[in-house]
Amino acid sequence: MSLHIGSMMPDRALDESELIKAITKIAIDLAGLRDLQIQQHPPTLDIIFLLPSKQEKADFEGLRLHSFDEAGQTLRIESAVPEKMVGSMHAERFVIAIMQDAIDAAAEFFNERHILFDASRHLSMVEALAVKWQPESGQLH
Repeated sequence: MSLHIGSMMPDRALDESELIKAITKIAIDLAGLRDLQIQQHPPTLDIIFLLPSKQEKADFEGLRLHSFDEAGQTLRIESAVPEKMVGSMHAERFVIAIMQDAIDAAAEFFNERHILFDASRHLSMVEALAVKWQPESGQLH
């Protein structure tokens, strides 16, 4: 696959948090799209969500480039998760927004290195995963 998401949790108490539920749901949905042509070719974008705990939290805000594996054509971008987002009912929208921002950052990174990366198709794929408001039920799905 060319787009992956995951998380780093410093505390097992975060296992049942809204954010982990959102990351898990979106990762499952993303895995369901693994047969798409866009998911079959490098480069790979690996997005890691860094969750905070009382003992540990990221030493930055927002996104940062972690590393680029030239041989595997894998770019890893980390997202520092704000504490208020861990239990938020907006966690799924947050995950989608971070994925979109990471794709934009990856596009710039790959463009500077003359590596073909179809950001618009990746963004379209992520938008297909986005939370949709269901006005008839008044619920987020």
